[in-house]
Amino acid sequence: MTKKTPEKKSRLYRGLTPEQLAQERRDRLLATALHLFGEKGYANAPIELICATAKVATRHFYEQFDSREALLKALFDQITENLGEHIAKELASDSRALALRVSDAVHSCISYLLEDPRRARIYSIETVGVSAEMEKHRRQSIHALAAMVENYADFLAESGALPARNYHMPSVAVAGMINELMVEWLVNDTGLSAGEIAREGVILLRAMIVGAMNYRAVDN
Repeated sequence: MTKKTPEKKSRLYRGLTPEQLAQERRDRLLATALHLFGEKGYANAPIELICATAKVATRHFYEQFDSREALLKALFDQITENLGEHIAKELASDSRALALRVSDAVHSCISYLLEDPRRARIYSIETVGVSAEMEKHRRQSIHALAAMVENYADFLAESGALPARNYHMPSVAVAGMINELMVEWLVNDTGLSAGEIAREGVILLRAMIVGAMNYRAVDN
């Protein structure tokens, strides 16, 4: 009778499988990128420094990311995903009127990024001008944020709370406004707290909604 060959088991290191070790290294690299890119700047954080700080061998770095820019993109995507979850949570709340949910979402968006200024710096500054591909990716994220605002503006229009019109450009303007408020807070001494900047964002959004409510098409 032929004996069955026992299945090979993955060797463990520190009680972790190779897959778990790879994920742990990836997590350390992302955390290190947030620290270095968010404090020293992307241009001042070469791969050698990233690996030394994360205590990850260079060969293990390249097992996870093709390049330093790929690491930046992954970190940007992680921040963007978390940002989307914060926004979606506020928009899904049925305890608030729809118009107030949009305001809450803007407040939550800005607060999430500014409560750790490194996130805001990655999102609004360090990803700018890196490459044409990164810029395209960044713009897609801004338009995704604008699309969420536009969808809820359309819902408000359908309910009669806003006049029927195309809200794409105003929504892009809201997304740009959020971005520029954060940049201003990061690079200049505004004298405002992160919470006050978030409140400014809500004020500007409500001004847009009030303006839209009183909108009348006119010939130029």
